[in-house]
Amino acid sequence: MRALADNGAFWAGLFVVLIVVFMLPTLIGMIRGVDALALVFLASLIGAPVLVGWPAAMILAFGPRRLPREPPRLPRPEPMRWPEGTWMSGPRDPR
Repeated sequence: MRALADNGAFWAGLFVVLIVVFMLPTLIGMIRGVDALALVFLASLIGAPVLVGWPAAMILAFGPRRLPREPPRLPRPEPMRWPEGTWMSGPRDPR
């Protein structure tokens, strides 16, 4: 057991695992596209060391999703009309 405690790779791996678990609500919120992702991040960042904020952040991470934006509706272009009495040269020109 002492050899494991003196191994640097063990502590680096444990640190990475703890960070992933610590930020798990934020990762879930990012994947799900949660509306209040900043709130989830802050709840997990500030509240997780107290052990009250992590469950709260996990609940927020499974909260309502963002709705996709509708594309803007562009007005339909009207057909081009020539004003009455305008002279235009062309094949029907009597001259």
